[in-house]
Amino acid sequence: MSNASQEETQQLENLKGHRLGPYLSHNPVSATQIWQWCSAMGDHNPSYRPGDNQIAPPAMMQMWTMRDINDRYAPGSTAAPPYQVFDDMRLLGYPANVAVSYDIRFHRYLRVGERPQHYTTVVNISDRKSTRLGTGYFVTERVEYMTSDEIAFADALITYFQYQPAAEPTDQESNSPADTAREVQGSTVPDTGVDGWQPDFSDIDPGQLQIGDPLPALRVPVTHKLIVGGAIATQDFIPVHHNLPAAQAAGMQDIFMNILTTSGLSARYLSDWAGAGSRLRNIKFNLMAPNFPGDVMIMGGEIVGLEAGQGEASVSVAFHGRNGLGYHTSGTATLALPNMNTTS
Repeated sequence: MSNASQEETQQLENLKGHRLGPYLSHNPVSATQIWQWCSAMGDHNPSYRPGDNQIAPPAMMQMWTMRDINDRYAPGSTAAPPYQVFDDMRLLGYPANVAVSYDIRFHRYLRVGERPQHYTTVVNISDRKSTRLGTGYFVTERVEYMTSDEIAFADALITYFQYQPAAEPTDQESNSPADTAREVQGSTVPDTGVDGWQPDFSDIDPGQLQIGDPLPALRVPVTHKLIVGGAIATQDFIPVHHNLPAAQAAGMQDIFMNILTTSGLSARYLSDWAGAGSRLRNIKFNLMAPNFPGDVMIMGGEIVGLEAGQGEASVSVAFHGRNGLGYHTSGTATLALPNMNTTS
């Protein structure tokens, strides 16, 4: 931990607790954007295909109200800059930013034609921290995602690290956010291998599940196309995800995957396993070693909780994605499963 000046601490304290919004979506939920997202994530869930009952993947939550390629929010949005905290921290000498964790609750899935909006509040700024990535602050925002008639469909705690990049890694250090994420929450997960799993999107029978059961492994090649395509599909135009000099200025060796793509791949992995009738209720994960082009991420997990309910059951899983540098992500999730009809 590093000590900050009293003036710096007070400046940051003044940025907390202000609920800003609404920030509107440029477009209503559309089949075209769902298709683009699913194409980037390799998500073939039939629930996301065009039709009378088409729904949007839940991990698209944040994408709808992102800024456009020119960093502009949709017309009608509040004029208050939502990330003033990061602008002010850049002026204080902390120019780089990475997302390090998501903690999301999904209240319901969106349908084509609905118009999302969001409100945001900075709820916490840590003491100044020194990590292998650099020195800076963990900033946590609470985001409320709503439809245009202010019906909540999700809420999230999103934590970022705003930092001064380390000048040069030592032999014991690497330009990786792995230890940065561990500052937020430590995590240990088991390793699994690749088994060639191909989902059939059939709903899994909760009566056949047991705590400790492993989830099948999923192999995800990490390519420039996936990283850039994921950034575009998630409406994330921050340069570190497509521009090599910008990524290197942030202390990275190459462009790297954004947290929204990690979220989309994780949600795809879980619904591929649980079936098209499942619904993601919550997901919480950290970003650790970055996903760089040329690597492969292996996703795996295990069942850690089961609960029967009226008309549906719920299953809790611990999951992870591991690449050549170590764990890219690890977290937990809960999914609602339709109870299977056992009568003939």
